[in-house]
Amino acid sequence: MATRAAGVMSMLKDIAQKEVDTATEALAEAMKIADEAKSKYDLLVEYRNDYSKNLQQSLEMGIGAMAYQNFQGFFRKLDQAVKGQFEMLVSAQHHVLVQKKRWKESQRKKLSYDVLEQRDLDKQAKVAGKKEQRMMDEFAMRATRNAK
Repeated sequence: MATRAAGVMSMLKDIAQKEVDTATEALAEAMKIADEAKSKYDLLVEYRNDYSKNLQQSLEMGIGAMAYQNFQGFFRKLDQAVKGQFEMLVSAQHHVLVQKKRWKESQRKKLSYDVLEQRDLDKQAKVAGKKEQRMMDEFAMRATRNAK
């Protein structure tokens, strides 16, 4: 019976380990996507700041109304791109949190199986110890009887 239980526990631990591995891979992928989204967002913000400086310099030199309108139109599109990338970044960061929670839950489950397995091993060792002690006591008792 103990062998069957050990086999079941081993199977459950293997399944839990696969869940941990899958969750780890998903978390790593989510973190990679979030990092890429952050890099793109930072790049767009930097580009917008540089373009803003160019507009300021052009305004100081004096530009025509048409050129100013072009700047403004481009800024609107650039602001939309920054906003869209920010939303993607927030979504990616949320996905990282979800995957991190999934990973922690799978780790907890695996550790629970480890604890259960260790308790079973401790119980088996205790039973074996008691059995060995009974055998030693019986041997000592027989030895004492034979000595009389």
